[in-house]
Amino acid sequence: MPTDLTTRAAAPPIWHEYEIGFQDWLEEVNRAPMTRTTYGVAVTQLGAFLASRGMPTDPTIVTREHLGEWMRHMQRPGDEGGQGLTAQTALQRYRSVSRFFAWLVKEDEIAESPMAKMTPPQVPEKLVPVVDDDSLRRLFRTVAGTEFEDRRDKAILSLFIDVGLRIAEMAGLRLADLDIEEREVRVMGKGRRERVLRFTKPTRTDLMRYLRKRAAHAHHDAPQLWIGRSGAMTGSGIYRMVARRADQAGVEHIHPHQLRHTFAHQYLRAGGNEGNLMKVTGWKSRSMVDRYGASVAAERAAEAHDEFSPRMRL
Repeated sequence: MPTDLTTRAAAPPIWHEYEIGFQDWLEEVNRAPMTRTTYGVAVTQLGAFLASRGMPTDPTIVTREHLGEWMRHMQRPGDEGGQGLTAQTALQRYRSVSRFFAWLVKEDEIAESPMAKMTPPQVPEKLVPVVDDDSLRRLFRTVAGTEFEDRRDKAILSLFIDVGLRIAEMAGLRLADLDIEEREVRVMGKGRRERVLRFTKPTRTDLMRYLRKRAAHAHHDAPQLWIGRSGAMTGSGIYRMVARRADQAGVEHIHPHQLRHTFAHQYLRAGGNEGNLMKVTGWKSRSMVDRYGASVAAERAAEAHDEFSPRMRL
């Protein structure tokens, strides 16, 4: 269920009744907790918006026109009375609410989704930001020590850049997911899709050094792989660790997803197979491969510029 209690309280009672049924169904079909939360927040916010505008708060009579006003409100700048959401966030909200109305169709509460013929927000295509090699070297120098946190943080950074995990996947790892001898890690990705990834020997070395330190830690009996002073590390804890190490390295702010971007970018840049990359990263659609492919193509074009520019022949 949504974790924002203030937002939830703003949703009208009849709307909230449908929310409960929707969340029960999401749990029934084994959707991941994060997915259920994401869907729930979007649906709750839509209900609150409709109530604030005097629009129908019974989802079975909500129309395309009502939803169109909601979409405009999401993307309208804050100084114009809107939420000022980014196109990517607005698209996420749109998809979440689409799933809610699809559930209502499945439940025979409505004959057709009011979003059936709507167009989702367009997200401007941007080149994926990556971390350059010099910044990576400086980042890894901050974890060159032999203390527990150094060993742990280096193992985390190594896995990020070696196999391109999502932060939720990294935080969800358990000791039982590691096979040190075979150099493999079992990952539960989006949509509860499991995949087994191979890591390199240097990463195995970093993991083994961490595991030896971990064995003497106060929380060594925790099933989670990554532990700290208070027990298992959360995704936000890992995020803060990466940001802290970047600050120590004196490089621009680096967040974990950039390391995933960098893994995919370097994989393609080195000539890696796109189909294999999809398997490693857990992507179901080629759209993400195309995004990284565009980034690699732009880099190659820049590198070739000096050789082919007419200015060099004058």
